[in-house]
Amino acid sequence: MRDDADLARRQAELVSALLGGGVAPAGFDEGRVRTASAALRAKRAHAIAKAWPRLARALGPDLGPAVERHVRRLPSAPASGPLGDGRELARTLAAEGRLPWEGRLELLAADLRHRWSADGRRLPRRAAVAAAWRRAPAALVVAVRLPLLGERWLRLPLTSG
Repeated sequence: MRDDADLARRQAELVSALLGGGVAPAGFDEGRVRTASAALRAKRAHAIAKAWPRLARALGPDLGPAVERHVRRLPSAPASGPLGDGRELARTLAAEGRLPWEGRLELLAADLRHRWSADGRRLPRRAAVAAAWRRAPAALVVAVRLPLLGERWLRLPLTSG
């Protein structure tokens, strides 16, 4: 029994080091663990960029640092995979006031098409209405999703008159 508990503890330490950037457990090469951890973070960033291309384009070179902060805050990817992981990143950026307009529209589209369970699973959404607006340049986007009719998006540039 003790060996099983020790093995479980060491495995948890290794997972923490790989996903959270923690210290490598005793008996593991620190450099190799750091290299593997960096590779896993890069793979996660690539998966988010592939699932959220408009957000990745809008962030440009800031995508890498944003994903690094995201991974430190949320070491394990959600059950909903890269789409849910990117959604969490976009929501965090929005809460910080750093989500670009194109990212806001991609987040709106994701939430229009899916609902998210408490345990992080992505479920299809049949009907929904969503909107986003920005101040400068002023614009309003309204999106509707209805069964049998699909999605309709209305983009209105707003001008002061």
